[in-house]
Amino acid sequence: MENYIFEAEAKSKSEAEEYTLKTLRLNSDEVRFETVDSGKGGFFGISQKKPAVVRTYVTSRDLPAEKIIHGVVLTVLKKMGIEAEVVGMGDVDGKIYVEIASKESGLVIGKRGATLDALQFVFNLMVDSKIRHGRKIVLDIESYRDKRELSLVRLGKSVAATVAKTGKSKLLEPMNPFERRIIHMALQENEKVFTRSEGNGTYKKVRIIPMKDKHKYKDVAEKGPNNDLLEEANFE
Repeated sequence: MENYIFEAEAKSKSEAEEYTLKTLRLNSDEVRFETVDSGKGGFFGISQKKPAVVRTYVTSRDLPAEKIIHGVVLTVLKKMGIEAEVVGMGDVDGKIYVEIASKESGLVIGKRGATLDALQFVFNLMVDSKIRHGRKIVLDIESYRDKRELSLVRLGKSVAATVAKTGKSKLLEPMNPFERRIIHMALQENEKVFTRSEGNGTYKKVRIIPMKDKHKYKDVAEKGPNNDLLEEANFE
């Protein structure tokens, strides 16, 4: 089955095909074009001419996953009404990192990165794991994930200091597995507190607990303070 990776609009079918090849840096023998709409002239020259719409399918088995991902990302965002461009992509630690740029970055990120996470999930579903060679796609915009990581580390350490001082545990806001793991890792060596995840589903909360209360959590005492790390690493 051919992979549908891109959709382009232009004044004519040939211009849409040319735009696709240039944007994705493809050769014409690597893809197949399907004309969705050839574009029509206005009624007696009064109404505006409709653009030509062309879809692109991969025909080459040797096409790099990065080029397929490039097309899928731009097409999905376009259908959401968001103009964006891929400004960077590469393999880092066995994951395919995709950095995009858009004037509507706030919409792409969403509240606490929820929309960015949802888009990332969709892209991993749309691009078959075999094409990605098992690598996960990590989507980012304006280095949001790096900034979020720094923010979470600061938050974790600040709350940990309060917990250690007051002797009372604190529950943080709901976070995805990746974000919870950042908190766990940031406080792993802290001898005054320990962490655990609470709740169900993808978005759980991290509780930061004073070490003096460790005896109240039998599972923690048996498996170690950060036993959630293994579970959450599987969702990265």
